[in-house]
Amino acid sequence: MTEVSQEDFEHMLMELLLQGDNPTLSILRQQYSSARIINREFSGVGFFTSFEVPVDIPQVTPESITGGNVVIDLENLPNGAGCVLFIREGKLSFLECYTISDPWPNRIEIKSLSNPISLPTK
Repeated sequence: MTEVSQEDFEHMLMELLLQGDNPTLSILRQQYSSARIINREFSGVGFFTSFEVPVDIPQVTPESITGGNVVIDLENLPNGAGCVLFIREGKLSFLECYTISDPWPNRIEIKSLSNPISLPTK
């Protein structure tokens, strides 16, 4: 079990969501490495983290992609959690993380993270 900050947790999720050899994923990794977080909103059962990608970074097609998932097992979240990445207008837009049935914990204590569903690229 490892306790991590919100920022480190998001980074771990993004690395899992964007892994792979597909050229679209390569461009999205490039976008992520140059992006900045412009907003983070907690909903009580998860959070939304919004990104801003510099205009000079290549965009992807299709321009609208929603998907991917990381199965999240946290020590203090008995029923687990998941996440989805949203690509809009060819750029990273936001990451949504949600619990299955519990309130989002104050401390992020990771038991395991796994990526059974890759981001659709077509």
